[in-house]
Amino acid sequence: MQTLKGQFISSLLMVLSLLSAQQARAELIATTGDAKITYLEPLRNGISELSLVWPIDRPTKDRVAALRAGLASVVSGGTSSRSSYKIAEYRQLKGIKHFVETSRHSLMLTVSAPNEVFPETIIHLENLLLEPEYSDGWYARELQHSSSIKSTRTRRPEDVLKEVAHFLEYEPGDAVAEVGDGEFRFGRPIQAILRSGDQEVERRTLRLVNKLPRPKGKWELPFARWADALFGANEEDFTLPKGVIHFADPDSTEMLILFVKAEKFADETEQIGTNVLVDYIGANQGSEMFRIIRQEMRAAYDPRSDFVVMGKKKAIISLSATVEAVRWPEVYEKIRDIYQSVRSGKIEQEGLGIQFSQLDRAYYRDFFTEPVWGARQYLHEYPEGTDGTIEIPLFGVFQSLSLEETAANSNELLPPLEDFLLILIGGGSSPSDILPTKGYCSLPKSTPLRFCLDVLSKAENL
Repeated sequence: MQTLKGQFISSLLMVLSLLSAQQARAELIATTGDAKITYLEPLRNGISELSLVWPIDRPTKDRVAALRAGLASVVSGGTSSRSSYKIAEYRQLKGIKHFVETSRHSLMLTVSAPNEVFPETIIHLENLLLEPEYSDGWYARELQHSSSIKSTRTRRPEDVLKEVAHFLEYEPGDAVAEVGDGEFRFGRPIQAILRSGDQEVERRTLRLVNKLPRPKGKWELPFARWADALFGANEEDFTLPKGVIHFADPDSTEMLILFVKAEKFADETEQIGTNVLVDYIGANQGSEMFRIIRQEMRAAYDPRSDFVVMGKKKAIISLSATVEAVRWPEVYEKIRDIYQSVRSGKIEQEGLGIQFSQLDRAYYRDFFTEPVWGARQYLHEYPEGTDGTIEIPLFGVFQSLSLEETAANSNELLPPLEDFLLILIGGGSSPSDILPTKGYCSLPKSTPLRFCLDVLSKAENL
């Protein structure tokens, strides 16, 4: 009996030492300070949400991909008491969803669930973060998924814009140095954003945040670097090169035409004004691109414009269409004509009003129904949190914007099309035979867009 007891104790000590060694090897992502906890107005669809935000001290592409994959592995893997299969079954039964998001300096985990199960969801989240059994296989799959080259394969505008966004936000890094062995622990966040209204949920959230570990030593250098960049001591560049990127696919019968521009705005009124003009050009079925390129020319199934908000008073503007390869020069010219026409003030006020109303409704709908969207808007405005009254100026613009003035100022609100980068992916005639060759890059096969973005950027800076 004594022998069995001794063997049990020895085994237990061995397991505990292995767990301690594993946690010691893992990199702790946490802040030494106190977390700012913000209570936003609850969602209006019976869902509660909690977003935990950690700072990214080295925002390189590989570092961010590793952190995303590590966090996804923690929340989807097992714990000391539950297997990953049991956790997936539990999440499906309870309606729990996890979202891992990043901006340049922040990593955000958002957990949402129906109001009635959210108190136990917080306890479940606590177990995931404090007792993870890290899954190397899961981490490898997540990292591969986030690192794979997609846009030249899929020719989808959203995949191209994702690569462009990564170029704007992150520097290239050394994959080996930045990723390491991929083991992370996620401790004390710098912010917690709660949308619930339930006092029990608030109590459990406070307990969760206080339980999460902090670094044992001082974290002065990485935190200072993150804070300096975040709060303006080192203002990041937010520009794309001009010119043409071409990925030739001789076997393709289609060509993606995509214009893209990174734009900064003087204020929120300018941002919303530009947004509604871009929507008038190509968003929704009532837009000019839809009416002309799809309905009249029957040249593309889904011509579109995109206005992707990247941060406070920053956005990516894009116009795109996937067309029959032999017709791409014709459609390219038509997109230019539509844009120049709107920029010169040829705008139908009723159509502009419809686009404005749709944009207004989308902002309020997303803020009160989408778990991640509202937290992201808050972070754009308060990256370090706030103890005062919360105001998001973009929402106020919808009450004061003059559509007549917006149309009259379209030449100032919309940048010249010559300032856009043109990306062409697919078959058909080479753009080098049709367009000016200044600022031209032919993208090699199985190569990310960053290759040509770097080439064109360096050429502009010579």
